[in-house]
Amino acid sequence: MFYIKTPTGQISFHIIEKCVLDRLEYLQLLYEGKPHEFNGDFEYLLENSVYDKIGHFILRLLTSVSQEICNYWVIRETLLFQTRLNYILPRQLYRLFKSILYQLGELKDKKGLINRTLIDICNFFSKPLVFKHIVSKNHTEDCDFLKIKVRHEAIPDLIKKRKLDLSAGYAIVYCSNWKKILTSLFYTYISNEVICMKSKAQYIINQDIRLNYLYYKIHSKILQENQISIKYGHITKKNIDIEIKNFPLCMQHLHTKLRTTHRLSHYARFYYSLFLKDGGMKLEDAINYWKEEYSKPHSCSSNCLHNWKSNERKFIYSIRHLYGLEGSRKNYKSPTCELICMNTSNPMYEGGCPFKSFDVNTLKDLLSLSLSSDCVTNLLKTTCSQTPQISCAKYFRMLNQNNSNNIVINSPLQYYFTMINQI
Repeated sequence: MFYIKTPTGQISFHIIEKCVLDRLEYLQLLYEGKPHEFNGDFEYLLENSVYDKIGHFILRLLTSVSQEICNYWVIRETLLFQTRLNYILPRQLYRLFKSILYQLGELKDKKGLINRTLIDICNFFSKPLVFKHIVSKNHTEDCDFLKIKVRHEAIPDLIKKRKLDLSAGYAIVYCSNWKKILTSLFYTYISNEVICMKSKAQYIINQDIRLNYLYYKIHSKILQENQISIKYGHITKKNIDIEIKNFPLCMQHLHTKLRTTHRLSHYARFYYSLFLKDGGMKLEDAINYWKEEYSKPHSCSSNCLHNWKSNERKFIYSIRHLYGLEGSRKNYKSPTCELICMNTSNPMYEGGCPFKSFDVNTLKDLLSLSLSSDCVTNLLKTTCSQTPQISCAKYFRMLNQNNSNNIVINSPLQYYFTMINQI
């Protein structure tokens, strides 16, 4: 139920697929308050069964490579845990405490904050007198007879919502809060586990054609069919010069280049157009936006010498093609950070990741547009020793001092959506 130790053994792929897809379907119905409409096989959702564990751990692996899908899944998985707690029997609850202690006892890392907190909580609530008290029929929802202190960093969601009292850096957990604390720790534990496995997950999925197939299947199910976790930006032709402050540096740079030279090279224009499209810019706005720039005299430093007047039909067709309205009618998606970093740059290419492709002076000038000189110096000190995405995440946190989340940047679009969600 807490999913600490991964299951071992062999199992057919079609069973794995069934475990994952049935679980995903049930999680969404539960989130919508319609679990009774589930038509799948409950055999794959039986608590603590092998199928239950396989469904959870495979989804943990597959969702870790995408921030949008990860957020979608963790929220719903936590809701499932909370629902199970609401219907748990005393003997099952006691076994849960002991199971968590046993599984954590087999791990090498018992000193991590979350693991230590879980051990303390389970030891406390499994004490005979405490356990008898919390499962008693007379135990009220606001009882404060017994309490335990935990570090506030282990339960940030409860602290943010002011659900618990604080004292000298510790949260006071009363006996009536046992469900809240377990649910919060589950959320924090799963979130941290996803972050830890992210670096290896993409490689594992790419190396296994079956996992790769399953990843794209759940990606389609979540982001395209249901469209539940898709966020919509609000970039328009009128507000783009204001909205640019929410763009990642790579897209800020392309916007500035376009406004200055009125032209972009092929890949720069391609990536920037897709970013604007998925960031909310409508087709008509996109056509007018590019028309305005490409109708102006170009700069000699630009690699693209086209102009709107002589190439209007070609440009409109190209833009409509990106929106899935021409040609193969494929609805192209904006690029990931990995794709941008992998793209081979040439002397005329304006794009690329600033934290990887730009020289120090160019990067410094770009950072200075939004950060103080001290922050720029601080960021540049660590840029060379870190991956571009880590540097970009640090830049994000500098702009959002109130944000304490360990954000992982996967794409310019995800950066933008996360940024506008902070405002």
